[in-house]
Amino acid sequence: MNNEFILQFHISDQCNLRCKHCYQENYNSKQLKYEEIIKILDQYKEFLIEKNIKGHINLTGGEPLSNPNFFEILNYIDNNKEYYSFAILTNGTLITDKIAEKISKYKPQYVQISIDGDKKTHEKIRGKGTLEKAIQGVQNLNKYGVYTSISFTAHKKNYKTFKKVVSIAKKAKANKVWTDRLIPIGGAKELVKISLNQKENKKFFKTVYKLMIKTKETQVTMSRALQFLQTGEIPYKCTAGTKLLTVMENGDLVPCRRMPIVLGNVLKENLLEIYKKSNAIKQLEREEIPKECIKCEHSEKCRGGLKCLTYAMTEKIIGKDPGCYYL
Repeated sequence: MNNEFILQFHISDQCNLRCKHCYQENYNSKQLKYEEIIKILDQYKEFLIEKNIKGHINLTGGEPLSNPNFFEILNYIDNNKEYYSFAILTNGTLITDKIAEKISKYKPQYVQISIDGDKKTHEKIRGKGTLEKAIQGVQNLNKYGVYTSISFTAHKKNYKTFKKVVSIAKKAKANKVWTDRLIPIGGAKELVKISLNQKENKKFFKTVYKLMIKTKETQVTMSRALQFLQTGEIPYKCTAGTKLLTVMENGDLVPCRRMPIVLGNVLKENLLEIYKKSNAIKQLEREEIPKECIKCEHSEKCRGGLKCLTYAMTEKIIGKDPGCYYL
C-alpha cells in the first residue's frame, strides 16, 4: 500500500451548536444506526483492499461526539487500524477531561477543533461561552498527549482576527493552526456575500504567511488551495473524488462535503460500485485544467484551485478558483 485515501464520515447530523456559517442545512436528528456505520466502514475497507491503498477516516458530523455509539465506533476502527488511521473533527465544546482521556486511548492522528476568531467574533458565530469550552477541549486533549489542530474558516467578517486565533492556539498549546476559505453551500449558501474576494484573499494569505514564518510554539500551516502563491511551495491540488470521498449522515456519497454532488447512497449500493460507475468521479479523475488557467505557470499542479468553491459559485466542477488573484 503506497497511497492514502481519505473518507470523511458524517456519523450524525445532530449538534449542540448552531453556527452561522455551518454547511449543514437542517438538524433533523438523522442518526446512522451503529450497524449501518459498521456496514459503511466495511465497504470502505473493501474499497481500500481493492485499490491496494492505505486509508484515513475523519469522523465528523454535525458533532461526532453527539453520536451515542461514538466510542463503540472508535473500538471498531481500532480493530481495523491496519487498514486506516483516523482523526476527529469537532467543535471541541463536549471534550471534558474524561472524554479526552477516553479518546487518547484510541490514538487518533489528531483532533481538529474549530475556532473562528477572537472571543467576540467566535461567539457571534458559534454562541456564547463556546470559545472557552473549545479552548478547554484543546487543553484537555493536550493533557493526554493527543495532537490538536485548530481550524479557522475565513470570510469577510472574521479574516482580520486570524492573528488573534493564532495567539489563542499558542496559549492553549495547540499543535497546529490551519485555515481555508468559507464555501457558500448548504446552510452557508446565503453567505456568498461574505466570501473573500481576490483582494481580500491576497491580504489574508500575506497575514497567514507572516504568522507561519514567525510562530514557533504552534505550527501555522499553508497547504490549502492558492496558499502556495504566498509560500512559493508546491501548489495544493484538490483531491475531491480522487483521494477523498465523503459519506453523509443519511448514507449519501459525495466527492467532498463542500462539493455536494450525490454519487449514490452506500446504504443502498456498495461504495466501490458507486465509485466505479460515477461520471462525476471520472471527470474529477481526469484532472482537467480550466481553460482560464491554461496560460498560468502553475496550472499543471494547481489544476484550478478550490473546486468546491468553483462549484458553489458556478455549479461547474471544472473552472478557475474565484478567489485566484494570480492571473
